[in-house]
Amino acid sequence: MDHEIEKKIIKKAIWPQWIAGIGVTLLLMQIGMMMAWSSPYIAYLTSSKSHIPITMNEASWIVSLLNLGRLIGAISGSVAVNYLGTKTTILVTSLPMAFCWLFIIVADRAEWLYAARFLGGIGLGKTYSSFSLYLSEIADPTIRGALIVLAMSGLSVGNLIICIMGANLKMDISASVCLVLCFILMIIFIWLPESPHHFVKIKAEEKARASILWYHRECDVESELQSLKKFIETNNSSSFVDVLKEFKIPHIRKALVLVLVLIMYSQMCGINNVMFYMETILRRAGVTIIEPARIVIFVTVIGIVSSLLSMLLIDKFGRRILMITSSLTISISLICLGTGFQLLDADYNPADLQALPIFSVFFFQMSVFIGILSVPTTVLGEIFPSHVKCVAGCFSSIMAGLYAFISTSTYQPLVDLLTEKYLFYIYSLLLITAIPFTLFCMPETKGKSLQQIQEELMKKS
Repeated sequence: MDHEIEKKIIKKAIWPQWIAGIGVTLLLMQIGMMMAWSSPYIAYLTSSKSHIPITMNEASWIVSLLNLGRLIGAISGSVAVNYLGTKTTILVTSLPMAFCWLFIIVADRAEWLYAARFLGGIGLGKTYSSFSLYLSEIADPTIRGALIVLAMSGLSVGNLIICIMGANLKMDISASVCLVLCFILMIIFIWLPESPHHFVKIKAEEKARASILWYHRECDVESELQSLKKFIETNNSSSFVDVLKEFKIPHIRKALVLVLVLIMYSQMCGINNVMFYMETILRRAGVTIIEPARIVIFVTVIGIVSSLLSMLLIDKFGRRILMITSSLTISISLICLGTGFQLLDADYNPADLQALPIFSVFFFQMSVFIGILSVPTTVLGEIFPSHVKCVAGCFSSIMAGLYAFISTSTYQPLVDLLTEKYLFYIYSLLLITAIPFTLFCMPETKGKSLQQIQEELMKKS
């Protein structure tokens, strides 16, 4: 009987955290829709049916400006996290996203789309500077990984939504739907309280108590507050310069290098290019048995299933296993995709090879959402002391934007220089090196409190 009562208390204690997780999932849905927007609509804009005729060079800029804006968003997002708190930063982040969709609605020439994608990129950078930190601050250790993976599943849901709309709706109508979803996101984050970490940091103890009580319900509020105060005071620095000096400390410096390398693998594995140009890639691979736009929709469904599977597995098997599995399977899928293009270049009949590129993009999408997208974000939210998280998040988001911009802006020139087959082989070779790196350099943080993670890292150093 006591066990049943305890289970009910635990369920009651964590449901507000799941509400917050759903809110962040809507935020990542916006990111997923912005990222996948180019797959159906670049194909439309470069066709003879486009109401805004654009060249392939202009299309490349429309794709790449998302990641250029991400650099600005990373810096401003980290500043906002430090001064406004993680929850308020997420609310502010929704504003450039709303303007992104508004500009697409009114667009009648390429410049509107440039501005829209740049603003969307600012929202993207702010998101990655804040959302994992917010979830890490409000979540119980037993569900922290699951909440972050739930949020990451919003990417694949957003991908699916925009691909379905892209195949069936005009550009302005689909952007209007996205704008409505953005307003819903704003309403949720106006209602949610700021994280207790931020209130303790600004010495607003009464608000911190209320926030702890809201997110954790049946907990001992005073005990949680004192523990949080001790954790933040122990890791508190007085200025930005002092925080930068903290990165000279061995375990913090190693943590930053670890996260930056993990993010490099996630952004340079070809995910942006396969996602942004998926419909174009399938057409160039000679796929005609099914309309490529429909295949993209099916592929995004696989991404959603993989995200949900990852949410179940990340706190059961740990971050390292998922990262290694994801890296290996992505490499295999890219090798298969490159092999398909190599066989086409060898004058094999495209009709006989259609199954290979279709299988490759399905396997690629599944592998990406199993681990390589969610694990670096999860580790970022767990591995740093609270007083350096916003700076570490800034560095990470800036580098993620830089990696992504390099990847997307060089894709078409590298395809022209090397052809698709060799480019996909290069991506696969890069991902294979992620396996030994994860095995020997990445600590396991599954089921550990943020304080425990810091203690173990300091002991190892």
